[in-house]
Amino acid sequence: MKHRKRFIVAALLSMSLLATACSGGSNGANSETNAPSQSNAPEKEEPIEITINPNTWFIPTNDGNEIQKYLEEKYNVKIVNMRATGENFKVKVSAGEIPDIFPQDINEGDMVNYARQGVIASISVDEIKQYMPSYVADVEAVDPNAWDTGLYDGKNWGVPRVWLNGSYGFIPSYNGAWLKAIGYNEAPKTLEEYEDVAYKFRNNDPDGNGKKDTYAFTSRGTGNQQFNEIYAAYGVNPYHFMLAADGTVTWGGLSDQAKDALKLLQKWYKDGVLDKEFLTDNNDTIAQKWNNKKIGIYDHSMYHHLFGQIETNTANGIEAVYGKGLIGPAGKSLSLSNGAKQVPLLFGAQVEKDEKKRIKILQILEELVSNDETYLTTLFGIEGVSYELKDGAAEALEPYKSDLNKQLELGYGGYYNPLGERSLTMWKYHFSPEKLAFRDTVNEGTELVTDVLGPTPLEAKSKYSATLNPLQDEYYVKSIIGTDDIDKTFEEFKQNWLRSGGKELLEEATKVYQERQAAAK
Repeated sequence: MKHRKRFIVAALLSMSLLATACSGGSNGANSETNAPSQSNAPEKEEPIEITINPNTWFIPTNDGNEIQKYLEEKYNVKIVNMRATGENFKVKVSAGEIPDIFPQDINEGDMVNYARQGVIASISVDEIKQYMPSYVADVEAVDPNAWDTGLYDGKNWGVPRVWLNGSYGFIPSYNGAWLKAIGYNEAPKTLEEYEDVAYKFRNNDPDGNGKKDTYAFTSRGTGNQQFNEIYAAYGVNPYHFMLAADGTVTWGGLSDQAKDALKLLQKWYKDGVLDKEFLTDNNDTIAQKWNNKKIGIYDHSMYHHLFGQIETNTANGIEAVYGKGLIGPAGKSLSLSNGAKQVPLLFGAQVEKDEKKRIKILQILEELVSNDETYLTTLFGIEGVSYELKDGAAEALEPYKSDLNKQLELGYGGYYNPLGERSLTMWKYHFSPEKLAFRDTVNEGTELVTDVLGPTPLEAKSKYSATLNPLQDEYYVKSIIGTDDIDKTFEEFKQNWLRSGGKELLEEATKVYQERQAAAK
């Protein structure tokens, strides 16, 4: 009860302090000596109703939960939880149920379709900057071009979002005991050393059980985020846009760098170094093979995943050694990264027409990422109940720490704050001193390979991606596991890709890139 009372008192105090900024109400509280009489006091405005569906996978169990009530009382609003999940959200939108605040996991293709259909609101960049100055400053500090993703048909379609962890890359982990068993005291630094380690992890019985039952590594069979270390050594992500030598935009999967990487992977597959099950492996099975000591190299995680894996590694008797990007044909240490830019936070079309509601939403969003109490409450719950501050970081308390249902009952997490971990100002609460030191150590000196465009609404992408992606997946898999001469077949694949809509896609991508470059001058 003590913590609950403290929570309510804090909320009431905050309500009075923030009434001017967030309700458009009075000019401030008067002292007791000059307070107006009750009969002259202005009536409290009717709360503004805001329908939200900012998350489709982390939805509070009950309406009227503690966090919802906290926000409603603090900002004089009535929140309606739409509660749509996954594909169900699209069904509801098709039926005319349009929330004021859309889910965070909308992709750029959805954004374009919703804009064409008149489902979402266009919103002025200047208005966002006016009512969300702290947040905008944080976003632009991460990427000044974060606005690019929300631009379509000459309009801005939402509040820009950046994924702060996207500023970091994928980090390779090596089984430390296996490294020592083959004569290495540290992680390999070059592609040549990596190849030596890979062959010895397969052939030299690094676990000492007398059997040839270990592999160097596996990967996801298709799509982005596969063979991260190898492609990074060649300076390419085959599923991202990149700049060509002539300044135009090309597709990484068509580059000579990708072709050369495929030739190396084909060789390793033939020699039995690459786990043949990579064709059907996914993130879960890859993690299982690492935990079960069937593979000795794991390159599918970023620093925050690896930090969370430390206890599991210890329990499994694994001493992880963290490496850097391999120096290979690209000539320097590089890591693949998905980049920080994300699709903006979208609003329903009705918000465009309702200035009072729109301003209120922007003011609340600003508070969610600039007011410490509001940020902590919406992301971590009630201090002393679901979390405590330890060395400046929010640390979850049991039973909430291990029980998702308890979190959803209280209502905190990613639902009522769609900008969690998108603000540099508030990111401090997510880092213990140990996690911060780990992040800085494993990422030190890292240079990233990212998509030159980032998530961008392209007409040709929506038209042809369903053809182009499977076309590339099929060719890449066949190249790795087959025996064809890649120098000959790669050009055939490239021309086929261009004929199947790729040429149009690259022309549009180049146009967008050049327009952005011109606007930045």
